[in-house]
Amino acid sequence: MIALLFILAQPLQPVQALQAPPDSALRAPLPELTPPAAEEGPALPLAEALEVARSQSPDLAVALERVVQANNNVQRAWSALKPTLTATGTLTHNSYSAAAIDPKTFQFIHAWNFFNLRAFPALQTARQNVDVAKLTETQQRRELLLSVASTYYAGVNLRELAKVAIRQATATRAHALDAQARYEAGLVQLSTALRARIDFLNADQETRRAQFSYAASKSQLAALLDRRDTSFELLPPAQPPAEIEGAFKDLLEQAMRDRPEMAAARANEQIAARLETDAWAQFLPTLALTGTARYNNPSTLFSGEKSTWAIALALTLPIYDGGFRYVALRDADSQIRQAHDQTRSQAARVEDELRRALLDLASARALRDEAEQTLRASAENERLVRAQFDAGTSSQVEVSDAEASLFQGESNALQQRLSVQLAGLRVAKAAGAFDLTEERGSAPRRAEPEGRSIGEGGRK
Repeated sequence: MIALLFILAQPLQPVQALQAPPDSALRAPLPELTPPAAEEGPALPLAEALEVARSQSPDLAVALERVVQANNNVQRAWSALKPTLTATGTLTHNSYSAAAIDPKTFQFIHAWNFFNLRAFPALQTARQNVDVAKLTETQQRRELLLSVASTYYAGVNLRELAKVAIRQATATRAHALDAQARYEAGLVQLSTALRARIDFLNADQETRRAQFSYAASKSQLAALLDRRDTSFELLPPAQPPAEIEGAFKDLLEQAMRDRPEMAAARANEQIAARLETDAWAQFLPTLALTGTARYNNPSTLFSGEKSTWAIALALTLPIYDGGFRYVALRDADSQIRQAHDQTRSQAARVEDELRRALLDLASARALRDEAEQTLRASAENERLVRAQFDAGTSSQVEVSDAEASLFQGESNALQQRLSVQLAGLRVAKAAGAFDLTEERGSAPRRAEPEGRSIGEGGRK
């Protein structure tokens, strides 16, 4: 007891701060946090982005011009059934003409091929090609809007990920400073302080990576919107896209009815069937009416008349053309079979796309629920391990693992939420219900019971 009292009576020696070895990375100043990326411009809502894509996309402009060209082809087809009028003026000078007087001729020709059965299937095909062009434009518009919405949601996810990374970097930097202070006080090993610094540097790298990825997503969106700048920001939509619900059979029936690809395939079958009608029409005669009015100065040599006219009715019956018409019949049969097979192939692709989209949605939902549970467990574990580290009952390795698990949990939760949103959009597109153009940015509507139409607010 006396010895113990003697020891306690001795003056305490001052604590000497430890210094890291000269070649240690701990001697370098701890880098500052990467600041949040500066906003480049005002917020660009999803509805506005979709509207801009619809009105300014050069790809959609090209598709609309194809509709205009298809309408022009209808007028070309009509021209085969309309009469024509041609005027010709001729001034002739030759060795038999007088020195001062040259023969002059003015001629008007009126022709009307009013009985030509090949013109009618050509006219019907031209009209149906307009429908095909419109269906193709609808398909391209849906693909574009889906790409815009997907890119927008991905950009929002990356922006949120950058915020998560900044929070993680802030916490790990504070922990790295605390670990370095503890090392200098002789309470922890050098490896503990180094591990804490490594955790901060890795977290800061994730911040930079997320910021650069977000900037890249904005550039991709600007290209889809035909913009030459990225002076805008992406914000989470007020409401997430509604998830399409319904039995696979009902959704498949709706897709076969409403998908523009299927409508275009059926139209192409009808166009191919009309080729057979055109081939048979080549065996039939044609009837043409021709009228000619002619003025000659001087008068004609034989009649002495200056003005002459004539009306002719010509019936043309093809007798032998080298077998061309029979080749046309065989080619028409082949094209009918080809169009039918293409429709079958398109139907199989639509069914596969819808089935896989539903599977992706179900998988994304399940993974999202598990990711949310993992995130809650990781956040609780990180709080406990930090408290234990402050109490001296856990190591830096455990803290690092807890921080890494928390960041991974937050990243996975964000990714799975995005996956559910994108999978829902793909299901809507696969079912023929995704067209945000008519809704001006609203989410696709839910499937109606008994397989009724959803999406565009009525078929065109």
